[in-house]
Amino acid sequence: MSGIFGWSYPPGCSGTPWDDDRPCEVCGKDVDKCICPECKVCGCHGDPQCYDQEHGHGLVRSAEQVESLRVEIDKWETIAQAEVDYWAARDREEVEKVWR
Repeated sequence: MSGIFGWSYPPGCSGTPWDDDRPCEVCGKDVDKCICPECKVCGCHGDPQCYDQEHGHGLVRSAEQVESLRVEIDKWETIAQAEVDYWAARDREEVEKVWR
């Protein structure tokens, strides 16, 4: 569907579908499973700016939040490395096919 200004989303659609699929920036969990408390100043959950010591809202990351983010980052790194390994193996296979 195209409007006069280019692409137009259908009624009721506010934007791209991947906007809501990102994990929490503080604990790393899916937004539906976020363990971050609600900020008493702005009412947000998992907003890193609320934890900023200089300009934030005074929230302090708990040990559980820090550990959760570390675990999630480890998972993402494992997945990323598996992807790199997969594509490297595919490249090697393609080179071998050419030289046969």
